[in-house]
Amino acid sequence: AAGGDLRQRIESRALWLAQRDGQLPALQHYRHAARLAFGLLALLAVVSGAGLALAALGDGLHPVNAFWALGSLLGTNLLLLGFSLASLGLRDHNGVLARGWGWLSARLARDAQAAQMAPALLLLLQRQRLSRWLFGLLSHSLWLLALSSALVLLVLQLSTRRYGFVWETTLLGSDSFTGLIQTLGALPGLLGFAQPDAAMIRASGDAALNDPAARQVWANWLLGVFIVYGLLPRLLLTLLCLWRWRRGVRAHSDDGKAQRQQQVEGFHGEVSMVTLRAQRKPRLAVTSAALSDDNSAMRISTA
Repeated sequence: AAGGDLRQRIESRALWLAQRDGQLPALQHYRHAARLAFGLLALLAVVSGAGLALAALGDGLHPVNAFWALGSLLGTNLLLLGFSLASLGLRDHNGVLARGWGWLSARLARDAQAAQMAPALLLLLQRQRLSRWLFGLLSHSLWLLALSSALVLLVLQLSTRRYGFVWETTLLGSDSFTGLIQTLGALPGLLGFAQPDAAMIRASGDAALNDPAARQVWANWLLGVFIVYGLLPRLLLTLLCLWRWRRGVRAHSDDGKAQRQQQVEGFHGEVSMVTLRAQRKPRLAVTSAALSDDNSAMRISTA
């Protein structure tokens, strides 16, 4: 048995049992598979983000529809983000990326005992109310990688190619589009991104402007809207989930230490009581024997 206090001996025995039954190697195997699965998903996110940027701007031979480009870059992201925020009130909700990560981890583990670690981990996280923060961190970080990849490729394309921007509509009037574009660009404008004025917006409705300054303004508007409404929310949510995850793990660790300490102190108290009772029994026996001898002596003297 290992040395140390009672808590350390209990933990050492638990680790020894896990090693003997093969649970500790299975856990290490599953952790390796989970890291590999996350790496593959991260690579897929980077490639997908680059594909979004290429699909949004096209080959540069044709004018870029500003709203189609914006919808291609942010449509799926905002839709899934809204669904994720709406499902926060649901108990034990796991996103699509989280379930995909769990499935891929189990596939890469290729071990029945290691694959059983995923349900056990999920159950433990649900009991401690940490599952939503871990899976939220996984989902938002992957989306952050995809959007960052798209942003890098957008900057490269806009820096090396000449793009003209237009907007088109059949049902709506030019004033509606002008107000919408200025509304979307208001918040990015506070961060220093350029915003097209009403005259430039109306002129771009007929054809792509050949003015280099107009192209730069439209490119800055597209980048600003993409960063503010796409990249920044994912970054903030990633940081929030990371903070809540670390806080929950720290609180669980402190609670576990306090609970184990209370159990150890209670056990030591019970041992002390038993020892004290065991020490009292011989003293009571000696006292009873002495009293019996005194009574016998008194009876003999009286007789």
